[in-house]
Amino acid sequence: MSTRSKFLSTISFVALLIGLTNSCSTENAEINVFRDPIKIDTGYISGTIIGDLGKEVRIYRGIPYAAPPVGDLRWKRPQRADSWSGIRECTVFGNISPQPMPPADVVDMRQSEDCLYLNVLTPAKSASDNLPVMVWMHGGGYYTGSGSMPPLGLPRLPQNGVVLVTVNMRLGPIGLLAHPLLSKESHEGISGNYMFFDMIAALEWVQRNIAVFGGDAENVTIFGESGGGAKVHCLMASPLARGLFHRAILESGAADGFLPGVPLKDMEAIGEKLFAKLGVNSETDPLQAARTLTSGEILEAEVILEEELETEVPWDSVVDGLFLTDTPANILRTGKQNPASVITCANLGELTGPGSILMPSIIPDYVKILNAVNKTGQKGYACIFDHVPSRWKQEGCVSFHALEVSYVFGDWDNSTGWWQWLSNFLSRESGAKSPDPGLTDVDRKVSENMMAMWAQFARTGDPNVEGLISWPAFNSKTDEYLFIAEPLQVKSGFSKIAQDD
Repeated sequence: MSTRSKFLSTISFVALLIGLTNSCSTENAEINVFRDPIKIDTGYISGTIIGDLGKEVRIYRGIPYAAPPVGDLRWKRPQRADSWSGIRECTVFGNISPQPMPPADVVDMRQSEDCLYLNVLTPAKSASDNLPVMVWMHGGGYYTGSGSMPPLGLPRLPQNGVVLVTVNMRLGPIGLLAHPLLSKESHEGISGNYMFFDMIAALEWVQRNIAVFGGDAENVTIFGESGGGAKVHCLMASPLARGLFHRAILESGAADGFLPGVPLKDMEAIGEKLFAKLGVNSETDPLQAARTLTSGEILEAEVILEEELETEVPWDSVVDGLFLTDTPANILRTGKQNPASVITCANLGELTGPGSILMPSIIPDYVKILNAVNKTGQKGYACIFDHVPSRWKQEGCVSFHALEVSYVFGDWDNSTGWWQWLSNFLSRESGAKSPDPGLTDVDRKVSENMMAMWAQFARTGDPNVEGLISWPAFNSKTDEYLFIAEPLQVKSGFSKIAQDD
């Protein structure tokens, strides 16, 4: 999916915090104050403060977690970022990967192959707070999207006591191209998967640096929606991600029936077709010639290739023997995945329709994941999201694909403008007629419940929050799941949802 909306406007409380800091009279209070600049492994950075008074969250935008993968580094694994002198002001989101351009009336998202940036939002008062960490892998299949979508910059999920990290990565032909010439120059004889190596690099950055933001590197939850859910599934299966995370949340996406993973030779064959459309095969060094082209020329050639194939280019993970030793489904089936407790979430409307994005097969995929997690001694929790804002619900709208994202990140009042994007892109195809969804206090309650459960899961591996509802762990005998609406309900028959339609 494309992303669109206006960037979140934020209110700075820096002067206020300086005043509070200066009023501290004890040495202990001085030590516990979280001050900018802070030092990460590549240098000093400063950020911005957002959020209501007393619930401030520091946001650091556009932190480079790897070197720019440009020039000769195009189609190579990410390299460590260079250090800098002085203080780097991390107040502006970094570039997003080249991709189909989002509508012009949304936001000025700068596209560049220099896109390996992440953002950190922390409610910590000191570096010793040791808060759970949640790392968001964005959706949009494997070819569009970013870690700077408007709802991701809100302070509300972090205000539940978690450090939030959102990640940009290479996408589409920039991030997933495989080719025999690329495999030949690799020490392991492989190519492709650069997008996934970027995510590994981001998680390694978290391990090295998150403590200075008040985060606990030994308590990391990866989560994502749609293509982001498939990315999380792949990270669960990859031996390279072992020890880099401890829990996982998959929302409306899994790699099994969605993006299952392909043999290296299959992706190399697609790369050869793209090189032919680029017109570089007659060059003395076709690979070097391809690396001198602009990303725009590569995306244009991709469009021509899609017209020839009469379908979208199937950019996917590669079973390369390094990032993936087998397909994610097979790895989980044999119990060889990285140990992690799991939440799987789907929206009822994307299972039963109407809508442009329907995926009823996600339920069997989720059941396989949950059973695989159980076999390794971890716990899995299943849920179905089915809340729709009042006006859209009256108009017959269903809980369509990506609707839950606004609730997970706390955009219950449309403070980011993201709901206009949902209206223009997804809600109308799912039954809505009005641009205004009719948000009320009920939406706030549903959102606050979800944020509390997601944060509690990140904190403990168990999403149960005292005073909400008893959410049972999934097992195939009871087949129970949480139905997320107002009110919350526990139901049975998760494996049978939408399977008879």
